[in-house]
Amino acid sequence: MGYLVLSGYQKVPEMPHQLALILISFLVSPGAGEPDCSQRPDLNALKNCCKMPLLELSKYTSQCGQYLVNGAHITPCSFECLFEAAKALNGTSLVMENIRKMMETLLESHQEFVDIYTEGFHHCSGEEQAMIKSLKRRRMPITGKCSSMSVMYGLCAHRYVYRNCPESASSKSTMCIEAREYSIHCE
Repeated sequence: MGYLVLSGYQKVPEMPHQLALILISFLVSPGAGEPDCSQRPDLNALKNCCKMPLLELSKYTSQCGQYLVNGAHITPCSFECLFEAAKALNGTSLVMENIRKMMETLLESHQEFVDIYTEGFHHCSGEEQAMIKSLKRRRMPITGKCSSMSVMYGLCAHRYVYRNCPESASSKSTMCIEAREYSIHCE
């Protein structure tokens, strides 16, 4: 009986051609931890995958109340107002010391989330030039005088927190694990 050598290391008995192809396809297919990037998860179902605390926006009501009607809306103006009130943005660059203070105000007694959001903003600050380039390519809806840079940073940091959700707040459901892996490897 002859042998088939796989990857230069394994010898397996020679098999009919079709069976060998099936075996090889299993050996080279993506591992269990690698998602199929063509299968986007249901994003509406993901809201409970990382139980994030509510933002305490009342400290910014006097400066940003006109943008925070019925809670925080993800708009360039609401984010820009929060970042300006906290002095967390200088032009297009984050002021990390003030980002931490802003997150401490918004997340009050949730230190674990303050830390991870601050890490997220730090990570996102390294993507500043890519964000600026992205904003120039996109046609953003008319938002008055408000810049989209703050909302870009906010969404980037939120994605970082979702991907690195603290164990205590993370759902271990199969759907959530798959969605997190999709976000890490495919987005």
